[in-house]
Amino acid sequence: MLRITELLKTRDPSLNARYHLEKNSLEYRDRVAEVIASTKSVPAFYNDIAAISTLENQGIATKDARDYAVIGCVELSASGRSYDASSSIMLNLVSALELALYNGTRPATGDEQIGPATGSVETFRTFEEFWEAFKTQLRWLINEAVTLNEMMGRTHQEYLPTPLLSALFEGPMEKGKDLVFGGARYNSSGATHIGFADTVDSLNAIEKGVFIDRKCTFPELIAALKRDFKGDAALHAYLVNRTPKYGSEEAIAVKNSQNLLGFLYETYQGYTNYRGGRYRPAYWTMTNHAGQGKLSGALPNGRKAYSIFASGITPVSQAATELAACLNAVGGINVLHIPGGEAFNLKYSSIKDKDDLKKFSQAIEAYFRAGGLHIQFNIMSYEMLIDAKAHPENYPELLVRVSGYSAYFKDLNDAMKDEIITRTAYDLKTGKSVPFPEQQKGLLPST
Repeated sequence: MLRITELLKTRDPSLNARYHLEKNSLEYRDRVAEVIASTKSVPAFYNDIAAISTLENQGIATKDARDYAVIGCVELSASGRSYDASSSIMLNLVSALELALYNGTRPATGDEQIGPATGSVETFRTFEEFWEAFKTQLRWLINEAVTLNEMMGRTHQEYLPTPLLSALFEGPMEKGKDLVFGGARYNSSGATHIGFADTVDSLNAIEKGVFIDRKCTFPELIAALKRDFKGDAALHAYLVNRTPKYGSEEAIAVKNSQNLLGFLYETYQGYTNYRGGRYRPAYWTMTNHAGQGKLSGALPNGRKAYSIFASGITPVSQAATELAACLNAVGGINVLHIPGGEAFNLKYSSIKDKDDLKKFSQAIEAYFRAGGLHIQFNIMSYEMLIDAKAHPENYPELLVRVSGYSAYFKDLNDAMKDEIITRTAYDLKTGKSVPFPEQQKGLLPST
């Protein structure tokens, strides 16, 4: 299968490689890495230890968890036994952040009161007070989403049972229940999240810039956001360059990322779906991080209004400058809090020789040993991708990893092309991020 993938370099079917640190050989690991280097994008790599423990934590028997497979993009499932409506909810975390920043309103919808009134920014004396307001908005938004999904599920039960599909699963025949009534052995609903890294970095910027360094007051920050940082060059530069970033090992960034993941996990797991299963939070975005970004105003992390968000659980473009720290930060996330799966996109400018290939393979193992669940790659430079956008006729079969799937670069819309171009590229020899081309910096969300 690896050789066929290497030879054909086809977009579909999407190939995923499982790897168990204690069971699989280094030769297998290196061979998968070699194929990724050859195709420049596939297959994606999964850490068996993390995936199996995550499913076991959801009440799935060990023998079933060991037989896991991947749904759609990156969602984990006990194959043939678990009916996982893995994309039941797609929730924009930045919308909850904006509701907290603007007391229950959003710039995209003006003065309309959407969420609960959690207080004007002038009332927040500590970061913890703002964090509580943010959680209130997020909790409300999740409840609205779950309520809607439950209504849709019950309508599904009434109008569209699935007898043929039910016959192919373990559980429905024994229970005498259709899948949509909870006939499968395991039943869950998934909720994936858009704008994770942008939200975490914005929380970091508020905590550091407003409450620790006191570079501005909260009202001054809101005023700058409303102006899209026009006339606020010094503040904007500080927010972009001097506040903690998810993907680094800075204490504030680690704390806020872990707290957000933990809060989402506990909140979703408190709901039971219409089939008797739990809701599982996930972090994969397909192309929604580009579309949803077009609906959101400027953010405290320095992202300009209506720009794209970072994909999946990947750090914001150009924010994580050290490869080892990035792998440790993403790998260090409590994987039990991500039962619905994650998409972590990493880009290397090139793999030139055997030494690079060895470092590439070893870095994957290091990420898995840190606890990482999933990782996927694009092996291509900024310059190559910029040229491919300008001259698609010269790159008819350039395959890129988008979120949990692959696509031909020429087929993507311009927003998605720009997002893939601007993803941080790392140099395997130095372990540092490659500087983004100066003449193309207008593509970055923060410029």
